Amino acid sequence: MAKKKKKLRPKAKQLLESITDLPASPTDPAGSYTGRPADPAERPVQDADDL
Repeated sequence: MAKKKKKLRPKAKQLLESITDLPASPTDPAGSYTGRPADPAERPVQDADDL
């Protein structure tokens, strides 16, 4: 049996979009902390000081 997808309420959807649409952080260009590298084509990089 397939699972039903829940629809988000407009207010919840707006909140999620405001969080996920944030630009990369100038203090985290590799995206290791925020998960948003400066270049959107790159994958976030985590190094030893981020662990």
